[in-house]
Amino acid sequence: MPAISHVVDACALIAYFKEQPGHEHFAELLADEENFLAIHIVNLCEVYYGYYRSDGLDIAEEAWSKAVRFLHVIEKADESFMKRVGRWVATWRIDTREFPLADAFAATTAENDGVPLVTKDHRHFDPVDQSGALQIVWLGEVKR
Repeated sequence: MPAISHVVDACALIAYFKEQPGHEHFAELLADEENFLAIHIVNLCEVYYGYYRSDGLDIAEEAWSKAVRFLHVIEKADESFMKRVGRWVATWRIDTREFPLADAFAATTAENDGVPLVTKDHRHFDPVDQSGALQIVWLGEVKR
């Protein structure tokens, strides 16, 4: 297996599937043969349940099947990894709310592999990006 080049969060994958702003940048990342994109299974689950809730079982199954064709799915959840996920949730607060658990899986996965996180979720990842705690590739924007 090639080395992972980027970790994708749920909102990035949904933007790609729904051709929302930034989907072209996602497509460029996929088209570059030097890249090997991955997603944590928890974040793929986010995509699945979002489609299941809004569009039903068949569309959710289709989204899952499409994603696993071009993304490497990471299932890591050992004790050390899970404690790091917990630290992300506890450390990065958004206003008065905790950092979302699923976003913590994406962040920990990117951190674990030392690669950028691909997202368009400014609400949760702007403070992370500004702190330099994680390299972020923003969809639809010029790389900073």
